[in-house]
Amino acid sequence: MKLTAVMVLYKQAVEDSKTYQTLRETLFSKKDFSHELDLIIYDNSPEKQIETSFDSEEVSIQYFHDPRNLGIAAAYNFALSMATKNGSDWLLLLDHDTQLTSEYVQEISNLPVLDGHVAAVVPKITSNGMMISPVYSRYLRPLKGEQPPAGLQSEPVMAINSGSLIRVEFLKQLGGFNGDFRLDYLDHWLFHEIFAKHHKVWVLNVVLEHELSVMDYSQVSLGRYQSILDSEINFYRNYKKDLYPSYRKQLVMRFMKQVLLVKNKKIAMYTLSRLLTRKRS
Repeated sequence: MKLTAVMVLYKQAVEDSKTYQTLRETLFSKKDFSHELDLIIYDNSPEKQIETSFDSEEVSIQYFHDPRNLGIAAAYNFALSMATKNGSDWLLLLDHDTQLTSEYVQEISNLPVLDGHVAAVVPKITSNGMMISPVYSRYLRPLKGEQPPAGLQSEPVMAINSGSLIRVEFLKQLGGFNGDFRLDYLDHWLFHEIFAKHHKVWVLNVVLEHELSVMDYSQVSLGRYQSILDSEINFYRNYKKDLYPSYRKQLVMRFMKQVLLVKNKKIAMYTLSRLLTRKRS
């Protein structure tokens, strides 16, 4: 089996990335990993890395710098094109702060023969002791619901991008990653499409630790909040339509809390403006 992995960076040195550090300790060593691997380091930072040569005897590593910062969808689509050219079966998605383990590598190495309808293979992800991925996608607030077990999922689930193996052939059928979700909610869209196209997800019996990005209104800029909210509305309005009425009610409650608790009132006003706007995102 051949894999292409893509690790997306933004304003961080490659060597400082937890993902890269643990890649070197696990996948690069080939000790427990028998598959052929190519790694693409896709850097969205304004400045190019000073050191752009990353030597490995066992893994082909290519570094690409794109100062336009077009988001992860563009990075993934670039990696997909490379994976298609080099004949990879799977595309491994990685961000910069997921800690890979030898157990994860062994699980990938010892995957059972999976039916062609299995479009994604994902680990369990925890953050501060809480399992945050995968989750059942029937819930608007999935972290409060039951957790999917390891193995083949008969019910739709959503998983975060990092650590997920996505079948290249399935991504080609989709036409690649959806550029409407350039950064936020791309994982929601992808796993929605997997089940909408009658494909399946396999959950590995292994747990990885990930730093969950929680929105802090005292730190987030108005522009960043606008990007998150626009993607969120787009997803529920145009894809997860069954949850859209409940989502709008939740958004009303969010607006009220923002008015009372968030210092930057422009954030609350943007939430209100989107509530009052019925046009397609």
